[in-house]
Amino acid sequence: MAFITFRTSIAALAVAGAATTGLAALPAVAAASEATSASAMATASGSCSKGGAYINFAAHYHNSSRYHVFTKFSWTIAGSGVRNKNNVEFRVKHDNRLGHDPIYWTWKSPDNIRKGYSEVNSGTSNGGNPVPRSGIRVPKNKAAYVEFKAVFDKRGTDPRCAGHTRNV
Repeated sequence: MAFITFRTSIAALAVAGAATTGLAALPAVAAASEATSASAMATASGSCSKGGAYINFAAHYHNSSRYHVFTKFSWTIAGSGVRNKNNVEFRVKHDNRLGHDPIYWTWKSPDNIRKGYSEVNSGTSNGGNPVPRSGIRVPKNKAAYVEFKAVFDKRGTDPRCAGHTRNV
């Protein structure tokens, strides 16, 4: 909070100084809003495709003082011949760099994910377990990412693909 107060004070001085010199200055509110954007939502995304079908996946998160906090996961499934009984699975992990990456949370869909846009957050489960209200927390000193897999519902053999988001 001291940072915001300090920036607001500087902006207030600039406005006061501008009034005495006749110059225009930005209002203090604009300067204060920049300081609060550090904890804004961010997105890490990835995609994969197989057999003419694809998934675009996004993990929505923010950073608290101690954690990367994942609060929503969304995806779009599309492509030629894709039907409405797709499967999606994803895991929040951290990059251990030594082999096995620890899993913080897993979500598996039933055999019912429709093509198009879908999401999972604390208010929706979309057939699997919902995101906890507090989000999925990974310590900030860990490089967190989300691994995802899709099985596309198509006539004949169902193509599969896997991918992951960038580390956050």
